[in-house]
Amino acid sequence: MKIIRKIAWILLTINGLTFGQPISSFQIKEGLTRSINNNDSRIIILAGLVGAGIASKYDDSFQKDTESKGLMPRGLAQVGEYWGPAGSLILWGSFIGNSKKEERLQYAVGSFIANGIITYGIKFATGRTRPDESNRRSFPSGHTSNSFLTATIANEIYGNKVGIPAYTLACITGLSRLHDNKHYASDVIFGAALGTAIGKGFGSIFREINTPKVSINYLKKGFRINIGWTI
Repeated sequence: MKIIRKIAWILLTINGLTFGQPISSFQIKEGLTRSINNNDSRIIILAGLVGAGIASKYDDSFQKDTESKGLMPRGLAQVGEYWGPAGSLILWGSFIGNSKKEERLQYAVGSFIANGIITYGIKFATGRTRPDESNRRSFPSGHTSNSFLTATIANEIYGNKVGIPAYTLACITGLSRLHDNKHYASDVIFGAALGTAIGKGFGSIFREINTPKVSINYLKKGFRINIGWTI
């Protein structure tokens, strides 16, 4: 029942934020294709796999230390816990005043859906038990992947002034999942890499939405340059 309520809440939120506009499967596919073909994304995923593999050897000992000593104050851990979903809502809200709000919102929600499908697909495929043994959906960390997805898209669109604070909050989110005994370090490392890689692909689309399209037509006597914007 808890999973059903969570899915229902997500669907209602998506419908509200997009003002009832349908999310095209093409938009999700395009974003994922960009992510796969992006060299930076490939390197990030590879680094995430290597990092998670190395960290997995020390997961148990690190988790025991975390349980006994803690990683951060409880208040800061709560900030990280709630920033995962809140960060996405803030990012989507920033598009509402934009002239391309519908298209931007659709791609933003598409990135969230794509990240969720891949993250939970891996969770169910691996079936890793959480440190607190609450369920078998530990790898990778969904809160972390979503937070880094949000931070990466924010950085791609608005630059470092917004990106650096967003990445800082994403790091706090990842650490809070360790502090709360919900994930191992390897879960968080790969979750961060996954969200960043997907964010790179969708972020490149956001930059192009208001970018002029330039084409050159060669004529018998000279040539003609056409400049237009996507509407």
